[in-house]
Amino acid sequence: MKRKAPYILLFATLITAISLYGNYGVNIIGDVSVLRNGSTSSISDISSIEKNDIITVAQNSALEIKINNIYYYIPQNTSVKISENVELLSGVLYESKSKFDSLTEFLEYDKMLNIYASPYPFNTGEVASVYISHKNKLEISKTSLTADGYPIMQFYKLDEPKDENVYRSVFGLHIGWQFKSLPFKAQIKMKKGIKASVLIDMEVNTKPLPERPKQIKGVNKKMTTILGNKAKSKAERELLHGTVYTKYTPKDYIKSEYLMPAVGRYSSDYGAFRGYTANYARFHEGFDIANTTGSPIYAANDGIVRISQELFVRGNCVVIDHGQGVYSSYFHMSKLIAEEGDVVKKGELIGLIGTTGMSTGPHLHWEMRAGNVTYTPLSMLERTFNFDKATLILLR
Repeated sequence: MKRKAPYILLFATLITAISLYGNYGVNIIGDVSVLRNGSTSSISDISSIEKNDIITVAQNSALEIKINNIYYYIPQNTSVKISENVELLSGVLYESKSKFDSLTEFLEYDKMLNIYASPYPFNTGEVASVYISHKNKLEISKTSLTADGYPIMQFYKLDEPKDENVYRSVFGLHIGWQFKSLPFKAQIKMKKGIKASVLIDMEVNTKPLPERPKQIKGVNKKMTTILGNKAKSKAERELLHGTVYTKYTPKDYIKSEYLMPAVGRYSSDYGAFRGYTANYARFHEGFDIANTTGSPIYAANDGIVRISQELFVRGNCVVIDHGQGVYSSYFHMSKLIAEEGDVVKKGELIGLIGTTGMSTGPHLHWEMRAGNVTYTPLSMLERTFNFDKATLILLR
């Protein structure tokens, strides 16, 4: 510690000098650059901070700016723009009405906020998760990945570990998306009135979109009649997407891996682009398992049955709420066994395979949703979503 004293004294002199200029109080540790009028300079080479400056804080560095009695703290690997206040461009921005004793203290505080993802980069057509951890309890709000708000991102506190506050959001990434990155945004309230804004570009591995398909075999008069009844189809969508899939149960029912809910021939994978009529083509949003009528269907995991009824398009249908925005759905059953409101266990019999609704033959259409976005159910089979740092990617 004694060796570092002259170095700290030198920075103290620099900090005092910079804070004498302009309308902003500024403190610095480390390497901070300023982009102004297309030219980049070290903050130590300019006499003041100006409006429209873009500031980037390098690794192991930090910046404090005071504007209108608000302290803005900018940690490493973060970029901001100066306006009437401080606008976050990427990274994490802290806002506080009180001042940290030093930037060294702030850097230690910043180390407590960690963000993890799994898998990473994300894959379109698969399930993904983001974890936020901190020593103290957090209030996380205004979370999003896309401009239209889907997938829905809500964070819930995990029971484990006990010595750390960990919050998780599970969501799907649709096969049809072509985003190479998704901007993860969040607002976090912390102790002592400190607020943190998060803006991190999440990398995404995309898959090429297939050509528009020809009409699939087996489309019959019953199916075209169903497709032609827009009113009933709309009512069914509103039931599922407006009432069921967007309801978030805080309890997490999942304690183990998912299982395949039926046996049989895998007749159609998730993501197949299928044409039903000359003007109607859609991505297949489930995984089909074909077998004889009356073959058993089991719950893929623990949860509460939210739907057990005959629907117009999907036929006899069971929807299980696994908690925290994760749902499994089972369509085209010949017989419903589980009843609405039942608490079911993984492997429990919930219905029998059939060909009700818009179906060309007896099969189970197994669908998974999280954040009201579908993804391949197969990506759930080896996932437990426990907080295991060894299996997660630390993003900051």
